[in-house]
Amino acid sequence: MLHVQGMEKNRSREENEQKKFQIMIGEKIAYVEIISLINYICSVEILGQDPIFITRIKDKNNKPCWISIPQGNDELAAAIGKYIEEYIRSQE
Repeated sequence: MLHVQGMEKNRSREENEQKKFQIMIGEKIAYVEIISLINYICSVEILGQDPIFITRIKDKNNKPCWISIPQGNDELAAAIGKYIEEYIRSQE
């Protein structure tokens, strides 16, 4: 189960403003910080795990998808990315 909870309600017209929020992943909380809205780059921290960066790219079929940096957590990146997109849409 994933749940998004805002940590900052500071709205800005700047497209590249950093935003922070939490996503519940099962029993754990993922702390997400949007570093760049323009480039869809986010930092994700889950207690007990190394932090990762995730970003949205286009796959070989030119469809948007989320990947982790370093690679290896792409399934987690895809799940969190879906909620990041919902968060971004809710802030518009």
